Amino acid sequence: MKFYLKLSTGLIITALIIYWNPQPAASAAETNQSGTRAGITLSSKEVTHGSLLLLQIETRKLGPPVSSIRLTFQQRQYPVYPHPVTPADNHFGLIAIPFRTAPGPSKLTVAWTNAAGDHSRTIPFRIVAGKYKTDELKVDSSRVNPNKKNIERAQKEALKTKRIYADGSIDRLWNGDFQLPMTSDITSPFGNKRVFNGQLKSFHNGVDFRARSATPVFAANSGVVKLAENLFYSGNAVAIDHGTGIFTIYAHLSRIDVAAGQHISKGQRLGLTGATGRVSGPHLHWGVKVRGVAVNPLQLMEVMSSLLPAHG
Repeated sequence: MKFYLKLSTGLIITALIIYWNPQPAASAAETNQSGTRAGITLSSKEVTHGSLLLLQIETRKLGPPVSSIRLTFQQRQYPVYPHPVTPADNHFGLIAIPFRTAPGPSKLTVAWTNAAGDHSRTIPFRIVAGKYKTDELKVDSSRVNPNKKNIERAQKEALKTKRIYADGSIDRLWNGDFQLPMTSDITSPFGNKRVFNGQLKSFHNGVDFRARSATPVFAANSGVVKLAENLFYSGNAVAIDHGTGIFTIYAHLSRIDVAAGQHISKGQRLGLTGATGRVSGPHLHWGVKVRGVAVNPLQLMEVMSSLLPAHG
């Protein structure tokens, strides 16, 4: 089942793939004993905060046999996974840039070990500020200034979901391109400031699709349902673990048709749109977390498609 995107905001999505393999004088840490250089592809040399970076590594150029590959960004280590098409010779890593990261020059480091010893390469890139707008929303006041009981409930739910996102499958559960969960206009893009009843509460960590109640919602890719229940802010919500650190979230549903622990296929129906939780009307909120960090779902679709063969 395929979906095509219609944007009411005139948003145009582009993907920039840059082959990064500079040729300055090499240090011992940048080459193996034979002088072979590492082939590294970075999805963009500039990335907006709240977006995803994809790093592809030609493993055979690291001086095999390679015993380990380590990817580090901002003192945090990220896993590296076998490539979905050519796992024997290539690996990839996903680096989510947190929304509140300050713009400016940045870098990540790839380190590896082979028979000749330890090696590393530093890859520079730039984080740029997104041109995000503001959404003014009118909602039930109890969802903006909740009572003590609901505050405690929301805090417990936030802790539970945080643990779920931190405990995702290392294995790749997704297969092929990620697809949209429904066909509709986008009424609120990722990153907008959310002003509820005149109070700035958050930034929009997903995209909202225009939808009448009881419109079917479909899984963006295959995986395992890790959450399928009512949450204070998200209403009836489903979260799917796709492996390799990727989760997709579907919120404000009127009905949930899946259960936690259930294995699902891409395009499988998850439930129906609605107006549960903190909403101004019926719609679908679709979010993506990569290793617990919210990223733009539409940008993730573009970046992940670059891992796969071009469509003829």
